[in-house]
Amino acid sequence: MLNRRILRVKAMQALYGHFTAVESIKEVKRNELEEMHALDPAKHDFADKALFEARKKQAVQLFNRNILAGKVEDPGDAEQEVVDNVNEALTDYENQIHKEARVRKNDMMKEAERLQDTYIKLLLLPMEIEQREKLDSEKEDKAYIAKEKKRYPFIGNELVKQLKESELLQKEAARSSISWDNDQQEIKSWYRDQIRTVDALKHFFGGPKPDDAPDNDIVLELFKRVVFKNEAIASYLETNHLHWVENQPIVKSMVVKTIKSLQDGEGFELAELTKNGEDDFKFLERLFMDVINQNEFLEEAIQSKTMNWDVDRIALTDRVILKLALVEMMNSPSIPIKVTINEAIEISKMYSTPKSKQFVNGVLDVLSNELTSSGKIRKSGRGLIDNK
Repeated sequence: MLNRRILRVKAMQALYGHFTAVESIKEVKRNELEEMHALDPAKHDFADKALFEARKKQAVQLFNRNILAGKVEDPGDAEQEVVDNVNEALTDYENQIHKEARVRKNDMMKEAERLQDTYIKLLLLPMEIEQREKLDSEKEDKAYIAKEKKRYPFIGNELVKQLKESELLQKEAARSSISWDNDQQEIKSWYRDQIRTVDALKHFFGGPKPDDAPDNDIVLELFKRVVFKNEAIASYLETNHLHWVENQPIVKSMVVKTIKSLQDGEGFELAELTKNGEDDFKFLERLFMDVINQNEFLEEAIQSKTMNWDVDRIALTDRVILKLALVEMMNSPSIPIKVTINEAIEISKMYSTPKSKQFVNGVLDVLSNELTSSGKIRKSGRGLIDNK
């Protein structure tokens, strides 16, 4: 199930990608300006080389100086052609980063839907394995050499039957066009090389049962012992699902919860992706957009408390974590400051450098006090807990 820390991580990942893309867009526009004002041997006199070099340098400087303003505010002694070209580059830059932010936000929000799709697809897997067993069993029956028939524990399995008979599961799969139709080779390989051979499942296929082997149904053991642990299956999921490493615990929890409910006779129910529904997704979207919309203020605030550092040289991950924490402090009055700072520290431990937690803690501690005193941070209700 998605929790607020996972949502913060997803916002951080999306913002990291966004700001990385922004730097690339900046570099492209600088290069275009340099090429635009470079000397062309076919058109220009080499005697004017110094003049063209000066224009190139001036154009890039004007661009860098006026990025936040979005247009050239003080052209100085720049020629009008240079100013016009820089203004055009700034306009195009603004359009590109706004488009990039929209795409990044939409991808971030859609990832939740992809998580749900992965959950549904994995619930369909036992049925596909049963089908694989049926094919193998039929092939075995047609063989001329008489031998002891293998055991096929997925065929006729009660939990597989319940999954097949669930109208809700079939409806959800059909709604999003989810199936394993294009993955039959993978399933064949997994069944032969991973599922039938893994020690934890051998007793289901006729091998001796270990003394400590649980009596749980093979469907639950399939997910707990194989699907979420096997390297081959993990590689497939990582290839097809961005951020699978972070998402795996969420999907595993949902799948296991669903299978256990079937085992307990509670019938089929879809596990909830998030406890608080729309509120959690609004929280995620707001975090992302608040950082985008308040980025200039956030950059200045961070720079003011890291005077010995060039803000551009601070690890981008740390800058994003700081920005997320600051907008959460300012724009989520019901979340205590200590909770926000602790979450930022924990995320920095997972995703940044060994020294980042002290850096993040120190900057946020100072800025939270300053922003509270200035009235930019105002807490209410639960947000007032443990803020002293």
